[in-house]
Amino acid sequence: MTTQTLARVPADASDDLLRLLHVEAAWNVPLGERSTCPEHLNWRDRCAQLHVKETS
Repeated sequence: MTTQTLARVPADASDDLLRLLHVEAAWNVPLGERSTCPEHLNWRDRCAQLHVKETS
């Protein structure tokens, strides 16, 4: 049986990041309008390169 890997909050996460992750999730802010990334648990601008889809 395999277990699902869950994302973990980085050790250096700021209180502002954690608060905004919670607020945006609780208020159901659309993914395109969020300033945080619920997938990588980081600021959206710091993981933007991970969200670019290849066009080839």
